[in-house]
Amino acid sequence: MVEYNPHADSKQTEKAYKILERVLLTRREQRAYLIQQTEAFADALFVALQQAIYECQDRGLTELGEPRFLEHPAGGGRRALQIPIEDWSVVFVPLVGTAWPNMRDEAQIPGAAFKELCGRIAVFIGTEVETTSFFDFLIFLNGSWFAWGYGWPKQATTLDDTDFRALAYELLSSFVKDIHTTWRSRLETPIGVAMDARRRAFTFGLPGDE
Repeated sequence: MVEYNPHADSKQTEKAYKILERVLLTRREQRAYLIQQTEAFADALFVALQQAIYECQDRGLTELGEPRFLEHPAGGGRRALQIPIEDWSVVFVPLVGTAWPNMRDEAQIPGAAFKELCGRIAVFIGTEVETTSFFDFLIFLNGSWFAWGYGWPKQATTLDDTDFRALAYELLSSFVKDIHTTWRSRLETPIGVAMDARRRAFTFGLPGDE
């Protein structure tokens, strides 16, 4: 390790250091806040989803299965929530870290938000490793959040103003109504898949995929 020598500093290097310090310390504070907010959002949403499912089950909707927590390999108490629906499932996964929203995802958020850090919870159909997210929650530095996917944008001001019970029911009804399954073609249905209960012989579709 090279020892720091204060006498070797020039005005130029000191200016560069000040920029480094300002940017990194600001990001440190932002990341800590976003991680806390994302965890709080996930916890509140997961509790609401569990409660909604139990209420639906009590009223006879046995197609909604027991919610199941999945430990995240990153550790630190992180976990995902898997919700069985009929013979498939939806999985909510809080992502590790913070980053800018991706403009290629075409989320309908203010343009300035694309240049700010945010937290993210990605939602998947099933647990196959090649599965890509079909729905997202973005948690922003101003305390607001944005949910979007397959034409279902929803923005709220803050976590405190969010009715998570209503949100849970909206999500569940949207998933059940809009996600459909289609048998794979004959050429995509080998006997190995047909004889393996852990693998599905159908694909998942969203509105517009027909």
